[in-house]
Amino acid sequence: MRCAVYARVSTELDSQRTSIDNQIDIFRNYAAQQNWEVVKIYTDKQSGTKENRPGLKGLIEDGKAGMYDVILAKELSRLARNGRLSYELRDICQFNNIHIVCLDNSINTVEGNVQNFGLFAWLYENESANSSRRNKQAKRVKAQRGLFVGSNPPYGYRSENGILKIKSDNSPNIIRRIFQEYLSGTGMDTIAKTLTTESVPTPAQIANKANASRLWHASSIKVILNNQHYCGDLVQNRSETISVTSSKRRELNEENQVIIEGTHEAIIPKETYNAVQVMMQSRTRTATAPKKHLFTNVLYCEECQKGMWYKANQKGYRCGGNIKHGNSFCLNKVAVREKELMHVIMEDLQSLFDTLKEENFMNTLINRLNGKKQQIQKELHAVQTQMETLKSKKLEYVNLFTENVISKEELVEYRELTDNKIKALQITKTQLDENMLECENENYAINIGNKLKDVLKLKELTPQILHSLVEKVTCTHDGSVHIQYSFVNPLQET
Repeated sequence: MRCAVYARVSTELDSQRTSIDNQIDIFRNYAAQQNWEVVKIYTDKQSGTKENRPGLKGLIEDGKAGMYDVILAKELSRLARNGRLSYELRDICQFNNIHIVCLDNSINTVEGNVQNFGLFAWLYENESANSSRRNKQAKRVKAQRGLFVGSNPPYGYRSENGILKIKSDNSPNIIRRIFQEYLSGTGMDTIAKTLTTESVPTPAQIANKANASRLWHASSIKVILNNQHYCGDLVQNRSETISVTSSKRRELNEENQVIIEGTHEAIIPKETYNAVQVMMQSRTRTATAPKKHLFTNVLYCEECQKGMWYKANQKGYRCGGNIKHGNSFCLNKVAVREKELMHVIMEDLQSLFDTLKEENFMNTLINRLNGKKQQIQKELHAVQTQMETLKSKKLEYVNLFTENVISKEELVEYRELTDNKIKALQITKTQLDENMLECENENYAINIGNKLKDVLKLKELTPQILHSLVEKVTCTHDGSVHIQYSFVNPLQET
């Protein structure tokens, strides 16, 4: 049989790298004894309670693609320490005719040994819960001794044997600047926008987090201003995971937090920190819900795809991305006047309605709709053919990989490219299906005419009318406006 090997350790520590190599050696020997061919090896360096592991995800995807016949793991806990995840993996394998063999005797479907699976799944999850509880207690004891136990030190600090030390880069100066600017009256949004414009690395970038954004946000500034670490105090155990099988966290009240003053060198004086807290409290107000204007959630910037915000002093809309993050994010500074935009849409609708009123035009309109239907059917057939071709080629490349004609990297690259193409075609197909449904309505033109007649009687656009007729409006940096109506325009050339 074709065998897939899965090896996992919990951390990135050097001491655990040998463990993965040892696991793989054991698997190769076992597979050789069974006369199995090891076709792929999957590894992870993460907790077994988490399901978003790259190696595990690849194992499941390749299994569904039929790339192997049996999964080999040292223990069931290497695959999953989460009872629910253990059962899901077992069911996925059953549905795809894949065997599971774990060397701890928790499950061996090749030999029909499945009676102990539920017991082992429960034992491993229970063991993880106990281990998590012990780790939390150990961290709390360290925190009470004045040692930092977090995974990432606060922005501006580094951790040396549990003691926070001020970093030698520019981040401490950024902290001082944020506090000073806020005390001088500068708002959080403005501070964030300036830091983004100056390309100052964000806390997420400094911490080397995956998908770290280069954009500063008011929320990031607020977190820094609220962080008591910056005045030399250690504040820990502010939140905890809900359970060992969940990554969701809950905030702890102050009684359960560990707060020890003066444990490390302060970046800002405590007086400054306290003054900022007072100012933040005084600025906090119960805000009413922001007023929604006519084109809210309809009008977008075509350059960055962010929603455009209504500015009362300009009686129009500006790109939200430019307003919030500045020119470094989006250069679109054009202001779209609400009255002008309403006028353009009403003129479009009036023109369409005037044409629909002419009885001698109806036959031409119906013929054009029939032509549009034929065009949509043709496009649907082409899309469906392309999707089927891509799926067939995807399977061909899997076969080429199993025959060692192409490398794993080539297979992964092609699969990602093919999947993206299929997703794009599916979106196109969905839109074409919707267009076809509208065209197939035998009273289509009459319904549009009646709808427009009711709208034009009012001589104004209400939110209800706008959302029923207009799907989306986009604006470019030169002021050009593109309107996407929510119905298929029968007058538009195909």
